[in-house]
Amino acid sequence: MSIDAILFDLDGTLVQHGHVLLPAKLAEWGHPRRQEVVDAAFSVQIQWFYNYTAQLMAAGREDPHLFSRLYERMTMQLEIVDPAIPIYMDAYFSADPVPPLYDDVLPVLEALLDADLHLGIITQRNRSGAERFLDEHGLAHHFPVLIAGDDGYGRKPAPAPFHAALERLDVAPHRAMFVGDRIDDDCGGARGAGLLPFLIDRERQYAAEAATAAFIHLHCLTDLLAHLPQRETPVYG
Repeated sequence: MSIDAILFDLDGTLVQHGHVLLPAKLAEWGHPRRQEVVDAAFSVQIQWFYNYTAQLMAAGREDPHLFSRLYERMTMQLEIVDPAIPIYMDAYFSADPVPPLYDDVLPVLEALLDADLHLGIITQRNRSGAERFLDEHGLAHHFPVLIAGDDGYGRKPAPAPFHAALERLDVAPHRAMFVGDRIDDDCGGARGAGLLPFLIDRERQYAAEAATAAFIHLHCLTDLLAHLPQRETPVYG
């Protein structure tokens, strides 16, 4: 097997989910909550969000109040009764605040570039937000290809965004890997598009599924390096 390109999801794979910024904002708004409490609420409500958006896509519909609903649900689960808080959340996250990178990202990206691999990103996030994330973290030059959720190719797990990225890189699907943090959108979409899928599972939520899963399970991004095929050394003379 020869691999020429590795594509990545953005949120939850390279950049931490935006909810890590929320405890500081909640304290500022007069409703402090511990990070672990916010994490637990996010874990529940992001699953609702993904299920709901999948239903919308299947029905060919859009919900203009999608994110407002998410923030209202988050506020309720955090047991905050102040009706202004979901409005504050909506305004805050609409400005695309930039969360930190995971600690393992930069060393791995440098190693992949040293291995002469083509890199790209496929994200559900809109282009302006994704570009801002990459620019502020100094990563834009690492990724010559970015396929965003509003680029017109549809959203993962549809194969079109995967194929669009590979077409721009001039790489066949069977010569590419995809790394994401979701089994359905990321791993399922990548496999359906013909790429080799990897699940990054830093919290080890899916360790039980790893033995029989149709993806390769990673506990940290550094584990990806062990799965890179050895490139053949040219013979001269």
